[in-house]
Amino acid sequence: EQIERELGGPLGQFFTSISEEPVAAASLAQVYLATLNDGSDTKVAVKVQRPSVLETVSKDLYVLRRAAEVVQGLVNRFAPQQKTNYVALLNEWAIGFYTELDFNNEAKNQIRLRNLLREKGVRGVVVPDVYEEYCTRRILVSQWVDGKKLSQAPVDEIARVTPIAQEAFLTQLFEGYFHADPHPGNLLLLDEVTPEGHELALIDCGLMANIDASDRDNMISTVIHLANKDYASLVDDFIQLNILPADCNRAAIIPLMDKALSPYVKGGGAKKYEEELKRLYGMEDGSTQATIGGFQAMTQDALTVLNDIPFSIPPYLAILGRAIVTLEGIALTGRPDYGIVMESYPFIARKLMREDRPEIQSALQEVLYTSGGGSAKQGLKLSRLLALLNNAAGQVATKEGAAFVDLDAVPEDGISFKDGLKFLLSDSAESLRAVLEPEVDG
Repeated sequence: EQIERELGGPLGQFFTSISEEPVAAASLAQVYLATLNDGSDTKVAVKVQRPSVLETVSKDLYVLRRAAEVVQGLVNRFAPQQKTNYVALLNEWAIGFYTELDFNNEAKNQIRLRNLLREKGVRGVVVPDVYEEYCTRRILVSQWVDGKKLSQAPVDEIARVTPIAQEAFLTQLFEGYFHADPHPGNLLLLDEVTPEGHELALIDCGLMANIDASDRDNMISTVIHLANKDYASLVDDFIQLNILPADCNRAAIIPLMDKALSPYVKGGGAKKYEEELKRLYGMEDGSTQATIGGFQAMTQDALTVLNDIPFSIPPYLAILGRAIVTLEGIALTGRPDYGIVMESYPFIARKLMREDRPEIQSALQEVLYTSGGGSAKQGLKLSRLLALLNNAAGQVATKEGAAFVDLDAVPEDGISFKDGLKFLLSDSAESLRAVLEPEVDG
């Protein structure tokens, strides 16, 4: 028995009961329901790694590594202007897979993520506790939670808890340590709300990712510029994130950004994205002539990207992209028009006003003082201050058919002056007050 070998004793020494069959199974491990021999019969989940999984994963990764080398060679030969290192991308995934196979590491990840969400006051999402004294490289014992996969919940329930899951993910992301595999099986809708108010449980912390502070700050600017369609400034963000080189052709890139990113920002997933692309390329009526013409234009833009724009995809960004797409897929089930860029903007607004750091204050000053597409600092615009206060409260005025944030517009159903002033004087607006002090002194 693998559990006895790993723990170094008979099952009865550690557990008063354990299910004969797994209650959950995946490619790497199986999960059993057990009760600890701790005098309280504490219910726990015992995750047991499948035999020989290390050898199987190693063989698969070896084949993929060789394939990545072939792809890299073809790219270097036929598209040398492309800078994405596909071998490095595969290596990053391989490190993640091997790390995921060490359950001692997963235990540490789970404890760290649990503490992070608690320290940041995230309500609604809990990470189960870990019983480290029972954990080994192939065994993970953690708190049992009763619930079902979020994907199995009714659509209205998914829609209701999506903001809760979103807040937890954005907190992780902008704290620089996030769950990189948030698929529907790893998000459980609890049968009962916990005494702390938690409705969701986030499990399986084998694959986590880190993002350094400078990249997180650049991501804040990226969300701001995406949300208000400032693609000229977005080019600078992509340069800072090492996606584009400093000498890139801005004149060629900005129109392509509009075509590629605007449909995504509008939300609605792959189906809506396809509809928007057809509209942008004049293929809406479905006629043969329009379809051929649109396809030719789309092909020409794709060739321009491949031949003239030397972009690269940093390894951490590939992992982040996968996590975002996975979460969006869940959210779209509950709300077909969901779009994470616009939905995350209130979180970004709150972060801008709360954190008193030079990098954050710089981004805040841009929102309050500059016009779209410009970089010269102008006088404080009261409309932008009021709009930002409303954005932080979740009230966002939009433009272009509700697709983008209007930084200068105050929502008609926005917060009252009293509530805005109360927020401005709270601990949640420390950064904003620091930026506004010169205005008061002047």
